[in-house]
Amino acid sequence: MPIYDYRCSDCKKTFETLVRGSIEPSCPECGSHRLEKLLSIPAPPVMHSSQKPACPPGGCGGGSCRFS
Repeated sequence: MPIYDYRCSDCKKTFETLVRGSIEPSCPECGSHRLEKLLSIPAPPVMHSSQKPACPPGGCGGGSCRFS
């Protein structure tokens, strides 16, 4: 179930909400369903301390890996 960012067309409040199935979200401020879905940047994946990302060939810029 994704979380989306919205802006209400009536009261201009910006908010995020969890969208479940075909349920139409409403503004928590005024209750309107006239919403504009905003472009949002996805969160990066969470890594555990024991996991390290794979470095590209030649290292992570300048020949040295910042994850080593």
